[in-house]
Amino acid sequence: MARRLPRTTTASQLTESLLGGFLNVSSLEQHNRTKAFNLITYFESGAYIYYGYVGPIITFFVTIMNILLIATIIKGKFRTSTHAVMVSIAIADILTGIIPVPFNIQVFSVKRSRDFLKIEWCYIFEICQVILPTVFHLISLSLTVGLSIERFFVVSFPLKASRFCTMRNGILFSICVFVISLCAQIDTFEDVTYNPVEITSLKGIKLTGCRRSVKDRSDKEYITRMLILRFIPCMLLVIFTILLLRKSSDIQEWRKSTTSSSGATASLERMDFAVSLIATIVFLTEITIGTLLLIDHLKSRRRITSNNALISGITYVVYMVTSPVNFAILCFLSKKFRQTFFGMFCRH
Repeated sequence: MARRLPRTTTASQLTESLLGGFLNVSSLEQHNRTKAFNLITYFESGAYIYYGYVGPIITFFVTIMNILLIATIIKGKFRTSTHAVMVSIAIADILTGIIPVPFNIQVFSVKRSRDFLKIEWCYIFEICQVILPTVFHLISLSLTVGLSIERFFVVSFPLKASRFCTMRNGILFSICVFVISLCAQIDTFEDVTYNPVEITSLKGIKLTGCRRSVKDRSDKEYITRMLILRFIPCMLLVIFTILLLRKSSDIQEWRKSTTSSSGATASLERMDFAVSLIATIVFLTEITIGTLLLIDHLKSRRRITSNNALISGITYVVYMVTSPVNFAILCFLSKKFRQTFFGMFCRH
């Protein structure tokens, strides 16, 4: 007797049905196979290209640039809280990019497997591909907000800045941001659970797969979360960037009268502009990507669809491309940073 297919049959459903008949699996297992988690949507949408090829290559160069930034700041003996926060941002960006790379290369580049994932790989996928990169990216965003606030304080209270805005206080501030931001997102580790299901793989191998279950959250709850973790920090970036630029302009005469040379004054002004430029680029990137993610979430309800997988892949690449902006801006605007950087490689 011929197997009856549903009226709207996708290519993956057709393959599952034909293989189900070929492998002679039971109706219960056929049900498990339709519910079991796999990465076929990442291949159907083309997202595997971003995760398996483009992303790791960009992450490699981004990691090198951020390591160079950290090494230059340490080598040049920059001892202000501004530079301490920049080092922390670089560390967060490195972790954002590098954590998913082993999984992405193994699954999307080497194996390129559209088969069902074993349950242990399901948890690796969720933690390394979804949760931790998001957590560290939002930590980086919070640190960037802290950077703009810190620089505004330096400009607004220059006499107190030398006492409070030290490397030590910058490190303590960054640690606090790390801890608070992590605690604010700790519940994301419980948003998705995987239940074991016994299935037969597309190659005919018996394995324990997984069924992905997403915690039910209302749209109001999700929007509130997005406001607190993404959009409000973006608004703070705008506010303090504007205030910083205004205050930096107002304090120019005072700086000229108190600093020993015009070069020192220009260096302080360039640092103000560098922080403002970093904050502006982060704001534009975050507000655009955050809006796309919010719209996509309201459509997909945190289910992994082809559209969702593609947007996530592009987002991952965009975040990595904009990550080394701190290094580029400091190289362009800070003479001392450039001299220290080139001095590490050019001894003569």
